[in-house]
Amino acid sequence: MVGVDGSDEAAAALTYAFEEARLRDCRLLALYAWQLPVHPFAPEIAYDVDEVHKAQEEYVAGALRAHRDRHPDVTAEMRAVCGHPVTALVEAGEKADLLVVGSRGRGAVGAAVLGSVSRAVLHHAHCPVAVVRAPRG
Repeated sequence: MVGVDGSDEAAAALTYAFEEARLRDCRLLALYAWQLPVHPFAPEIAYDVDEVHKAQEEYVAGALRAHRDRHPDVTAEMRAVCGHPVTALVEAGEKADLLVVGSRGRGAVGAAVLGSVSRAVLHHAHCPVAVVRAPRG
């Protein structure tokens, strides 16, 4: 299983996850957890949740398309869920052999101030976790 969010770090995690799925000859679940934005100064803003969900699923499908072309032997499923990324990844990872997440590599201070999905997943996952950083440069 791999968490995706559109970042370069998630792209590196997706590449790693596809390669691991190929080597292990297993299926891959790509999970994109999203949340509706909160507008504290405009709480009356309403969203069509079904439309937002459809857009998120299309986004994940686009991210997977190139990787599926490079790894046609890997069966990959995509899922977009509305929820906090840590909760969604940990819950979905309960049935996974490996959970792959990206890391921005902000370090301990940045993670403490900004929060860190990869750090929280490492602490709460019930399966092995691979934290992948994007190549520098």
